[in-house]
Amino acid sequence: MNLIGKLKTSFLKILQSIETSHYCKTEGYTGLTALELTGTDRVGLLSEVFAVLADLECDVVEAKAWTHNGRIASMIYVKDGNSGTPIDGDSDRVQRVEGQLRNLLKADDGYQNDTRTCVSYGGNTHMERRLHQRMFMDRDYEKKFDIEKSPIVSVQNLPKRGYSVVNLQCKDRMKLLFDVVCTLTDMAYIVFHAAIRTVGETASLEFYVRHSDGHPVSSEPERQRLIQCLQAAIERRTVKV
Repeated sequence: MNLIGKLKTSFLKILQSIETSHYCKTEGYTGLTALELTGTDRVGLLSEVFAVLADLECDVVEAKAWTHNGRIASMIYVKDGNSGTPIDGDSDRVQRVEGQLRNLLKADDGYQNDTRTCVSYGGNTHMERRLHQRMFMDRDYEKKFDIEKSPIVSVQNLPKRGYSVVNLQCKDRMKLLFDVVCTLTDMAYIVFHAAIRTVGETASLEFYVRHSDGHPVSSEPERQRLIQCLQAAIERRTVKV
């Protein structure tokens, strides 16, 4: 298979994964309770979260966190420390866990009257896609970016063809295509054509898209929001926790 064929296969697999991620539970997480947290990032926050869970006799099986623009989103998979069973069957315990974690996050979250602090119980969505969704809902993309360091993103319309063309240029890395396609999908854009190429360490990606309503990008605010969200999606993996 040539390079173009491999790229097409990879792209199709990503689309198929995104389409089914809401319905297919990851086998490795069966029997665990998923906690989703968003709030203001600070030094030592995750250590305090794990300490609270340990005090409540919740064993952490797996966890992942992303930080961006002063915000943090985390997925934590836990089980009962004694029985090894999920904790979501005990409503009183669920309320205690949720309450203590929410209070911990709110203690440092003065952002828009704490409206962005969240603790919830997750479903079956792919972990990294869910982190993108949590940070997107948290609007981590709203702060101003450092223009010199931000990925280059442009959005132009092709009126005669009824598409918007999204071009991105940034440093190539693992899962770059996944991050971009997840964001386009979660923003309800449908990809009709894509082209990807790399030169040295630089990746260039081009997507022909329409919104799910069948129209291209229709306003300047929508265009700016799409650019900001794609920049944020690319940057979230640059800081690892």
